[in-house]
Amino acid sequence: MLSQEIADMQHSIYDNLLHRHLQQAFTQLRQLTEQLQEWHTEEKLSELEMSYKYMIQYMLDGIDDPERAHVYNHLLTETYQLTDTVCERLLTRDSMSLYYGKKRYLRSLGKSLAQTFAALDNSVNELSLCELVPDNNTITPKRKEVERLAGEFFNQIWTNYPAEAEDYATIRDALQPHRLPEAVAALAVAALTLNITHCFDDEKIDILIDTYNNHNSDEVQIRALCGVLVALLRYHARLPLYSKLRNRITLLLDDTRFTTDTRNILFQFIRSRDTEKISRKMNEELLPKMMKISPALYKKIKEDDALTDMESLEQNPEWQELLDNSGIADNIMELNDLQMQGADVFMSTFSHLKGFSFFNELSNWFIPFMTNHTAITEVLGNEDWSKRFVDILQGSSFLCNSDKYSFCLSLSQVPDSQRQMMANQFRSENIELKEAQKAELYKQSHERENISNRYLQDFYRFNKLFPRRKEFFDLFSMPIEQLLKIDEFAPIMHDEKLLKVLGEYFFKNEYYNDAAYIFVNLSHNEFNDSELYQKTGYCYQSVGNYEEALEYYLKADLIKPNNLWTLRHIAICYRNMKKSEMALDYFLRAVDMAPDNLSVNLNIGHCYLEQKQYDEALKYYFKVDYLDTKGTKARRPIAWCSFLAGKTEQAWRYYEKILADKPTALDYLNAAHVALAMCNIRQAIALYNDSIAADNGNVTRFTKNFEQDIPDLIHAGINPDDIPIIYDQIIYQSQEKK
Repeated sequence: MLSQEIADMQHSIYDNLLHRHLQQAFTQLRQLTEQLQEWHTEEKLSELEMSYKYMIQYMLDGIDDPERAHVYNHLLTETYQLTDTVCERLLTRDSMSLYYGKKRYLRSLGKSLAQTFAALDNSVNELSLCELVPDNNTITPKRKEVERLAGEFFNQIWTNYPAEAEDYATIRDALQPHRLPEAVAALAVAALTLNITHCFDDEKIDILIDTYNNHNSDEVQIRALCGVLVALLRYHARLPLYSKLRNRITLLLDDTRFTTDTRNILFQFIRSRDTEKISRKMNEELLPKMMKISPALYKKIKEDDALTDMESLEQNPEWQELLDNSGIADNIMELNDLQMQGADVFMSTFSHLKGFSFFNELSNWFIPFMTNHTAITEVLGNEDWSKRFVDILQGSSFLCNSDKYSFCLSLSQVPDSQRQMMANQFRSENIELKEAQKAELYKQSHERENISNRYLQDFYRFNKLFPRRKEFFDLFSMPIEQLLKIDEFAPIMHDEKLLKVLGEYFFKNEYYNDAAYIFVNLSHNEFNDSELYQKTGYCYQSVGNYEEALEYYLKADLIKPNNLWTLRHIAICYRNMKKSEMALDYFLRAVDMAPDNLSVNLNIGHCYLEQKQYDEALKYYFKVDYLDTKGTKARRPIAWCSFLAGKTEQAWRYYEKILADKPTALDYLNAAHVALAMCNIRQAIALYNDSIAADNGNVTRFTKNFEQDIPDLIHAGINPDDIPIIYDQIIYQSQEKK
């Protein structure tokens, strides 16, 4: 079996277990055990299947077994675990992925997890002793050794499946309070999270819960909770089978700190989906605008002889006017607002700085930023300015850990003079930041939130930028809706105030499916809120679900009748559902409230047009033409409706205006139809060819549109037998022009 076939079979077994199709799961699992050819796994599978058959037999015999549900859940749990174990062994033998390659390599070294931890612990103690009497010649090699062993420990935890009792004990020992330096313990938690996302292990989730409850470091606690929540999201289908795990989560709900931390982490998960949108805004809006304005800005600087006086940029009102007129100021303000809300605005900036060899090592994507890390000191040295620089960088709550490392590593290519200038600028900005902190803009209570934001941003960069990222589970690919469906989160996530905030966030950012899901949940309790029904309807309408949208718009209309906005949207839904008669009723109600509304009048004309009531349609089109100061909104409807009504002279007068003002391919096509109806065949054929030319010579699309309009041509009096001949002449001329 190929690695992909094994993985596909594994997910198919998971699906069968999810839907409680145990017999099919056993059949598929037997195919895998035959590939493995290990007698004890085949025997284990046979025992499970035999137990299941006995359970079925007892049920058929009418035996009342109070333990049946427990036995059934045990069978499901054991089948899940056996599937994981068998697939892991098969893939360890054959897979070429980074995970299994690293696992085979570590196995070849013959070094246990406990032995690596003992070496790491000893090296940490030696470094601590060296730091009592600072000596770079001694400390640097010792620090490198700690970093190397921490990376090795990371890799061993990451690839540790299935785990032995000694492995669990070692990980628990390593994550005891004050046992390891904060950065090393935090790195171990990240490795444990990666391990769990690779393969379910309830004992390791239990370790993460203990770490969250007991560790002395905020960084380690928050990372541990992130791991727990990721596991719950990843394996939500398995949670009902593990009562001990569910009970532990339930106990945590009594802790207000857990509730606050969980909300912050889940909000960051939700905000992460904005990252790509922000990156596009940077690359497609802000940067192009800056490139466009830079020549004018440079000219201003040069004329004022202020090339070296950057402060004058802030003082010259003409330059600020350039920024305002270009829209850059608005873009920058929007990005600043997003940044203050915790959005990841630096992904675009630092995504190009992940090519350093530092990031070839998997563990370095998750290591907390350390000012004394040898990768930094080797680049920046130990001068006062560099120490000040990294201290300032460490204090930044906006940059995630991997971006801070990227920033420092990128300075290896910057001359010393410019490095010092940057350090001075950062020092100035840091003073302002401290003033902001004094003003309580950044309270201490936000520190745990900042930790979770930075950590998840580190994970986001790994999932999106790591060269072999497709071999890893993408934490950010999980549907947001899934967050709200996990029973264990219900007391946290189903709070009405929180749901309103989430709903408005999704609505504002145009995540309409998610917003609709939340609004529907809210409407169960707030059934008299017309605005809520309006927003729910709008969400469904925005994703093209007109039937659902209509249901909620009609509810809004019952609660608050004769609302112009609601009436219009009900009518639009009916139109999209091809029910023009129903749409017309609501548009007529709307026009009574807003007689001069162009959109409503135009849509009434469309409804009459769809019902072939051309004279009625023209009344409303002419009304729009009269009310429209620009006189362009109704031109095309009047022209086409006049053609269908047989008023060809009137239609042609309007098409002449249309063709004189940036006509489209369809405009040429429709005008040609009118010319043909007026027996101006040569002019019609010329216009048909103009239509093809306006569509970049797309004959296929022209043919489709032409054939679609044949019934209208026949209705206009064109001989059906002449139409194919005219079409052929159009094609002949089109080919000659090529």
